[in-house]
Amino acid sequence: MIRRIFSIFFILFLLFITSYAEQLRVCWVKDGDTIVLTNGKIVRYLGINAPELGSIKWSEEPYAREALAYNIKLVKGKVVYLETDIEKYDRYGRLLAYVFLKDGTFVNLEMVKAGYAYVLFLKPNLKYRKELLAAQRAAMKKRKNIWQVLLKETCTYYLGNKRSFKFHRPNCELSKRISRKNRIIFKNKWDAFYRGYSPCRWCMP
Repeated sequence: MIRRIFSIFFILFLLFITSYAEQLRVCWVKDGDTIVLTNGKIVRYLGINAPELGSIKWSEEPYAREALAYNIKLVKGKVVYLETDIEKYDRYGRLLAYVFLKDGTFVNLEMVKAGYAYVLFLKPNLKYRKELLAAQRAAMKKRKNIWQVLLKETCTYYLGNKRSFKFHRPNCELSKRISRKNRIIFKNKWDAFYRGYSPCRWCMP
């Protein structure tokens, strides 16, 4: 009797897991760092940023199409497992997550390894900072994809913010607000990206 009850419980458990996994299947890939699940949730890859596709508001960034294609190859139609960090949603209501495939492939990391995304660290979500930064440094050294264009200099130096992990043009309004204790000077973009800083979205250094 006990064995039968256990068997029924185990079968129900498996059905629950299977049902839950089905909800986490990717039905649509929006770009290099955003996907839509079959349950309707929009997931933004945490810790990275891929080139933006073109829209009415802004022009398409280099390698945006390639990043999209690579992300499609990695996840479209597949079951994924999500791991969140301290903050679970961004200001747009998207779920922030580290995404894994059934075979253990860390999708966020793969996008950085391939040179289709750079690290975007937003405190307090720093769980995989070390792994993502190591992958970025390797991609930078090999000048993979986005690193053929991102490292082109636009200024003689840049100002970084130790608090936000962003770097700016010297004349950026946001750079003028950086306190002395949080300010760091980078001689070039290589140094900024190598340290794990990402470019300001306002001044676009």
